[in-house]
Amino acid sequence: MLDSEKQHIFKALPLDFAHLSRQTMGDEQLKREVLDLFLVQAAAAQAEVAGTNLEGRRMLAHRLVGSARAVGAFAIAACAAELEASPNSEEIAERLPRLIEEMKLFVSQHTETGGAG
Repeated sequence: MLDSEKQHIFKALPLDFAHLSRQTMGDEQLKREVLDLFLVQAAAAQAEVAGTNLEGRRMLAHRLVGSARAVGAFAIAACAAELEASPNSEEIAERLPRLIEEMKLFVSQHTETGGAG
């Protein structure tokens, strides 16, 4: 498989664990801590996005873009970037919580404790 094909597959996953491992220099404890922090942030965004005003959505999305990219949650990062650019889009605002839920489920299925473990 070509590297470009691998990148496409990893970007399709809710979370790229290899990317997260590189970002945390292979330190398993740090990887768990970083992912757990992101899961808390993502859950808060998931709960907040529908009930906030347009400026609140934009700010929430802006915060989520960088942290999602850092951990390898590229679909969430892309959706958050779209929401930051178009905070009035209900379609995007509804898609973001679904992507977060997919990522949380993926993490729980691919780790021992439901965290980054």
